[in-house]
Amino acid sequence: MIKRMIPRWWILMMTIAAWETAQGGEINWQPGASGSAYLLPERRVEVGLFQPLRYGLTESVELSTHPLLFFVMPNLSAKWAHTQLGAWTIASRHGFSYPSVLLRLLAREGTGGIISPEFNIPAIFSFQNELLASIPLGKQHLFTGKLAFNFAFKSDELDSRTSIDLPIIYIRSGVYYHDYGLKIGVDFSGRIYGRWMYLVDGDGFYYPQAPTSEDMAFEHKGMIFWNKSAGFQICFGYMLSYGEYPFGDQWHLLPLVDLQWGWIRN
Repeated sequence: MIKRMIPRWWILMMTIAAWETAQGGEINWQPGASGSAYLLPERRVEVGLFQPLRYGLTESVELSTHPLLFFVMPNLSAKWAHTQLGAWTIASRHGFSYPSVLLRLLAREGTGGIISPEFNIPAIFSFQNELLASIPLGKQHLFTGKLAFNFAFKSDELDSRTSIDLPIIYIRSGVYYHDYGLKIGVDFSGRIYGRWMYLVDGDGFYYPQAPTSEDMAFEHKGMIFWNKSAGFQICFGYMLSYGEYPFGDQWHLLPLVDLQWGWIRN
């Protein structure tokens, strides 16, 4: 039932987004806004095929969720604007997710099974907390520093053999096994020329309670954006990922592409 609901719900939302986009809008895309201390303008909505749905609730609060994951991993986060420190814009992001439903769906034999069904998946409540500080570099560029503390509560221990040893997923799910983790990173974003924008970032992950051979990871991403209008943009690029896996250290280079829509909610 869940599998049938997701495509229909997603198609309906994309149809609404396309109609809203056709109505036009005066607010343009902000380079690197998702990972910066800048918030969406009030009533502005942005969503991508692989990016979260973001909504400017007020001038000081932005909400976001991953719609495709929501039915199998309920999640919600809020970005809060804080005081201005000179030229620095300060914000914090606080999120919650419940990955147990998704992990239980993957714990089976046959098609779609990634985790052995012999393992028990406890209730896992994961919390993300991030401090963001952004400062303009000239008129067209932005620097953002990020510091995050993530933690999780579990109803029982989660067997380490249930880990999904894939890039991106393995790094972020470390908090389920090691209770808490830290992340530090930087973003550079801005306008190249005309409708073309860029984003370059780097993030380091550290799990203090993990074995020393598996406690660190790193990700670097480079993206190019083309803004067709205030309502639609295309982005493409790459992600370079390094992780300390149970079977050894691994590097991965992954292609990235996304279609993103934006509109003003009436």
